[in-house]
Amino acid sequence: MFKKFLEKKKISAEQFKEMEAEKQMELQNEYLGEIEKQVENSISKERLDEIIKEAAEKRAEEMKEINEELKVVKEELKSSNTINWNNVSEKLEKFITDNHEKIKSAFKTKGSIEIDEEIIKAVGIVTTANGTLPVALPVNYVAQTSGVPNVRLRRPNLLDYVNTYSTNQKSLPYIEALPGEGEFAIVAEGGVKPQLDIDWVTRWAEPQKFAGWIKVTEEAIEDIPRLRDLIVNYLKDKHDLFKEGVVYTYIAANSTAFVTGGPLADSVKMPTIMDVVNALQLQIINTPNYTDEPDFFGDVVLMNVSDFYKYFGAAKDAFGRPLFENGYQGGRTFNYNGYTFVATTKIAVGSIELMDSTKIDVTTYSPYRVEIGWVNDDFIKNQFVILGESRGHIVIKNHDKRAFVKGVIATIIADLEEPAV
Repeated sequence: MFKKFLEKKKISAEQFKEMEAEKQMELQNEYLGEIEKQVENSISKERLDEIIKEAAEKRAEEMKEINEELKVVKEELKSSNTINWNNVSEKLEKFITDNHEKIKSAFKTKGSIEIDEEIIKAVGIVTTANGTLPVALPVNYVAQTSGVPNVRLRRPNLLDYVNTYSTNQKSLPYIEALPGEGEFAIVAEGGVKPQLDIDWVTRWAEPQKFAGWIKVTEEAIEDIPRLRDLIVNYLKDKHDLFKEGVVYTYIAANSTAFVTGGPLADSVKMPTIMDVVNALQLQIINTPNYTDEPDFFGDVVLMNVSDFYKYFGAAKDAFGRPLFENGYQGGRTFNYNGYTFVATTKIAVGSIELMDSTKIDVTTYSPYRVEIGWVNDDFIKNQFVILGESRGHIVIKNHDKRAFVKGVIATIIADLEEPAV
């Protein structure tokens, strides 16, 4: 009966019990037949009872051993990670082969064998919980299969508002002309006419180097897809942002501080950010290098992103209505009243700068390039350096510095505000 079970493999528990009952009935009839033969041979009732008792005890002992073996099979199946009908068949077939005589004897003595439900039930459903991971994945396993994305960096925008060009001159010279002594005058007939002269100054700027590098192993480049391109792109983006940051620093260092107490002091009712900008503009106009010098006009305003919101987005009149049009968007540039406003974190919160963007030059002397090489004993360590660099000038001519004015917004507003009556 076990062989039939193994051949079918997926036999149900009900079918198995029916087959078992059928076999028991067959054995019972056979057993009764044996008793009848013994009676016919005139065996005494006492002896017949002894034979039946001995057979029952022997059957009970053998069934106990069989059930113990089946328990072992059950535990082995429970501990298996790949339980299926083939495993059940193999284990039961081995059990039957090893215990053939015991099983045969048990059936002859009206025995039955209980097959544990855990053995014949259907295999469990495969779910995502069946999958397991080792205690620790290989280092950089995901990076080796998926690669590493580019580092997300903002794009520089200040360089869009300055003069940029290439040059082949290491020292960038320029000449600034100055009016000398003397001035025109009304001269009487026969009088001495005044003499004038002109002076000039030669100045120059030296290039600066903007550079950075990353050291990497050959294994990292080989194992992680596109890592070399990622490094090259990252260095270029960082170079551009760094160069922009140097330009911001240079502008701040060469800007003239706003002077309080000027012609607009104490003259503006409820001053706004535009009054601040116009006050900066007035200082540019009122501070020429020499008499009759052409006027400079600031066109780009640099502010912190927080001040954009405070002085544009959140500004209201006395009735709670927005003071400025909806062209303002936090964190972006926008144009208003003839000025370009640039929002940046490079300017300190509360500070403001106005500049004439035509008066600053940012040059490229040595174009940006990437170099790969070794340092010291990198060759024997399977390491190499990827380097990115460029050289160029940042120049505000001496006479043009008056076209750059900076100040503190709150201080300028306080200077402009008309005192309460």
